[in-house]
Amino acid sequence: GSGQRCWWKTRTWDSEGRPGPFSEPAWFEMGLLSPSDWQANWIGFPGAWPGKALYFRCDFQLEKAVRRARIYMVGLGWSELWLNGQRVNDRVLDPPQSNYTRRVLYSTDAVEDKLRPGDNTIGVVCGNGWYGTARLLLQMNVEYQDGATVTISSKGSHWERWLVSSGPVRENSVFDGEVYDARLEDTGWCMPGSPGGNWLAASNAEGPGSRLAAAALEPIRVVDTLRAKAITQPRPGVYVFDLGQNIAGWARLRVRGTEGQRVSLRFAESLYPDGTINQENLRGALAEDVYILKGQGEETWEPRFTYHGFRYIQVEGYPGSPTAEEVEGRVVRSAVESCGEFSCSSELFNRIHKMIRQTEAANLHSLPTDCPQRDERMGWLNDMAARTEEALYNFNLARLLSKWTADIEDEQDPNTGAITDTAPFRWGRRPADPVSVCYLLIPWLLYVHFGDTHTMAGRYAGMKAWVDFLTSRADDGIVEYSYYGDWAPPVRYGLDGSMG
Repeated sequence: GSGQRCWWKTRTWDSEGRPGPFSEPAWFEMGLLSPSDWQANWIGFPGAWPGKALYFRCDFQLEKAVRRARIYMVGLGWSELWLNGQRVNDRVLDPPQSNYTRRVLYSTDAVEDKLRPGDNTIGVVCGNGWYGTARLLLQMNVEYQDGATVTISSKGSHWERWLVSSGPVRENSVFDGEVYDARLEDTGWCMPGSPGGNWLAASNAEGPGSRLAAAALEPIRVVDTLRAKAITQPRPGVYVFDLGQNIAGWARLRVRGTEGQRVSLRFAESLYPDGTINQENLRGALAEDVYILKGQGEETWEPRFTYHGFRYIQVEGYPGSPTAEEVEGRVVRSAVESCGEFSCSSELFNRIHKMIRQTEAANLHSLPTDCPQRDERMGWLNDMAARTEEALYNFNLARLLSKWTADIEDEQDPNTGAITDTAPFRWGRRPADPVSVCYLLIPWLLYVHFGDTHTMAGRYAGMKAWVDFLTSRADDGIVEYSYYGDWAPPVRYGLDGSMG
C-alpha cells in the first residue's frame, strides 16, 4: 500500500547450481498510489506578483517526537523545499519536465530528522519553469513514536495555515534568466515565528488537472564547478570569463559592494572579434542573470529557476576586478552516472569523443534535449534517433529514457497512433517526422543494455499504433511524407525551400 516499506535481498547461483550468500538487506518505499491518498489542494496566488517567484510557508506544531515523516510535493514550474530554515534536498530545476496536462511527477523526501516537537515551518519557493506560473501541491505524512499519525497538506483560504509572498526572485524564466534583489531577503521566511514582509493567505488554484506519478528517475543536480581558464577585459568594466568548454548550467557569484549595485551575468558560446560575447545564435533567449547587492559583506549567489548553455560569461557592473574564484561555472544536469569510457591512439578521435560526451551531458535535463542555450531546449525525437546508441554507451540512462518514452506516449493521438516531433509537445508537428524511430529504438536498446523488459512491454501498444500509422501513410512500403530529412545537409546538397 501507499507508504509501505519493502525489504529485499539477493543471491546468485554458480554454473553448478550452488547458491552464494545473500546480500545485505535493503529497502525501498512505496509512494502515494491512489488519488484518494492525496489530501492536499493545489495552491498559488494568481491575483498578484505575475512573473515573480512565489514563497509559500506553513507554520504547524507537532505534539511529540517523530518516528517517520515524508513530504510528497510538486512545486510547479520549478521549486525548492525548505524546513525550519534548512534546504531539504539538493535537487534543482525540480520537478522533472512533463506534459503537465497528462502527468505531473512528484518527489518524496524523508524529513523526520529536520522536525522537532513544538513549532515547525515548511517553506517552498516556486518559480515559473516550463509550467509558466507558480503552483504548489504538498502533503506531509507524520508518524509519531507512539504510532499516532498527523497530516499537513497545502490548502488555500484564510482559515488555513498556508501563507504566500513574493521575495528576492523578481523575474525568472527558462530562456531569459533570473533577476535577484538581495535587498528583499528575509532570513526568517521559512523559520518558526513571524516573518517580515507582506504575507497573505494562499489561494486554492487551478492545477494542471492530470494524474500524479512518482518521479522515478535521477534528479537534476549541480554535478561540477568549473573555474575560468582565462579572464579578459575587452572594454572598461566588462569582464569575460572563458571556462574552456561549453556547459549547461549557470554561474555562481561572490561579490562585495554597496547596497543596490547591480551585477549582470550574460552567457554565450562564442565571442565577437572585439572579445565581447556573441549571443546571436540564442535567437530570442536573453540568457542574462542579474544580482542586486544588499551591501552586507561578502555575498554569494546563484540562480534557482533558469539555466544556460555557454562557455563564456560576460560580467558587467562588478565592483572591482572579479577573479576566477568570484565567478564560477556550475554544471547542471540530470545526475545520471557515467557508464562508459573510450580512448585510442588517435588524439583526434579522443577529442571528438570528448566533445560528443560533453554535448550529451549538457542536454540531459530530465529528458534528452536538442540544445541547452537558445530559445528551444526541446525533446526532439529525430535527434534521439541519431543519439540514443551513443548516449547509452556514455551514460546510464535506463530511468531517464524510460521516463521519456512515457512522455512520448503521453502525446500520442489515441485515435490515429500519431506521435509528435517533440515530447513534451512544445514545438514541431503531429504526426512526427517518420525519422522519429527512437520511440521504437529506445525500448529495444534499454533491453539490450539493461535487460529492461518493463519499458518495452509497457509501451508495446503505443509502439504498434505508431507503426500502424506509418503503414497507413505508406505506398508499397515507402512513407510518403517528411519534414526534415537529413538535418542539416551541406548547403550544396540541400533542396530549395527545405527546412534543413
